[in-house]
Amino acid sequence: MSLPARSVLLRAADHDDLDALVELENACFDGDRLSRRSFRHLLRGRHSQCLVATSEGQVVGYILLLFRRGSSLARVYSLATAPAWRGSGIGRQLLQAAESVARERRCLFVRLEVREDNPAALALYRAKGYKLFDTEPDYYDDGATALRLEKALAHTPPQPHQRQLFYRQSTPFTCGPASLMMAMASLDADSCSLDTRTEIQLWREATTIFMTAGHGGCSPEGLALSAWQRGFDVTLYRQCHDIPFIEGVRDERKKQVIRLVHDDFIERINASEIQLQDTAITPAQLQQHIAAGDCLITLISTWRLNRNKAPHWVFVAGCDERFVYLNDPDPDEDGHHPFHDSIHLPVSHQEFERMACFGSQKLKATLVLRPAGGETLADAGNIVE
Repeated sequence: MSLPARSVLLRAADHDDLDALVELENACFDGDRLSRRSFRHLLRGRHSQCLVATSEGQVVGYILLLFRRGSSLARVYSLATAPAWRGSGIGRQLLQAAESVARERRCLFVRLEVREDNPAALALYRAKGYKLFDTEPDYYDDGATALRLEKALAHTPPQPHQRQLFYRQSTPFTCGPASLMMAMASLDADSCSLDTRTEIQLWREATTIFMTAGHGGCSPEGLALSAWQRGFDVTLYRQCHDIPFIEGVRDERKKQVIRLVHDDFIERINASEIQLQDTAITPAQLQQHIAAGDCLITLISTWRLNRNKAPHWVFVAGCDERFVYLNDPDPDEDGHHPFHDSIHLPVSHQEFERMACFGSQKLKATLVLRPAGGETLADAGNIVE
């Protein structure tokens, strides 16, 4: 039975819609509901946008869109249509409006989850061009499986080395080993086991011992040596000749330990076949290395992702003329972004340039790996200076 024609207005939601949104949420979902507190927080958030569909002043549908800080990724967190309005096309209108908002904010991807047993919603998303990229068993409160869908907006992104290759760091201080493991396994699956034992072993080899607090982080030199010792050809781009991370340490005894470790790393690198480039890698070089089949990890500051000033290593999953695609081994799961949002995360070149620089030292470091004996870009004369 077709619904009678009724006019619908789409607009941005505000605090006055809070009661109606909570009522609609309770009418539409039996579980996994957004709480009143969550709605209140998301309505005033800088990285979220809620659109409502209204008819004669009544809220009859909503869509909630989240934006990953520092990236070009949008996420449909929730979409609901009042039971009496289902089949009227409101869901399609809201989704189209949300995609327009995402484009205005220069997002490349829109991602979402949908229940495997929700054929109506799945049909809507597929009709709008969303494609399956992963599944998550036991995702919902009742144990139902989630299908993870994604749509590229007005841009065809490159395929990463291996879309599903991802290793999540198991400790707060092993982002470097986790990123290096992704790079090594991408080049040679047999060369590196993606497990905690390997992760900790790499950290023990590459750590600088002390940081501002807690366990030490891994320096560019330490990670370069770990990769080279495992049979890979390695190029290290590094802009800054100061000792990495020493600026965050006040205790002079700890500083002395860091100096000793760093000096040892340098001596061993000088005796190795690791190629050192005393400059930061350029976007053009990044693209060239990836096009050549090399794998890269790079140091960033987490400030632009989560407002925490910490050095952090990520795996570069791809690069094109507009975006760098990152696999972040430490997903910032705040209850709204699943760890899959940290896989093939699109970051504009401009944002990446700001992100890939740490501390007052302005440390920039990128590690390039390739199979042993492979021709480097420098050997081939293809490096753009």
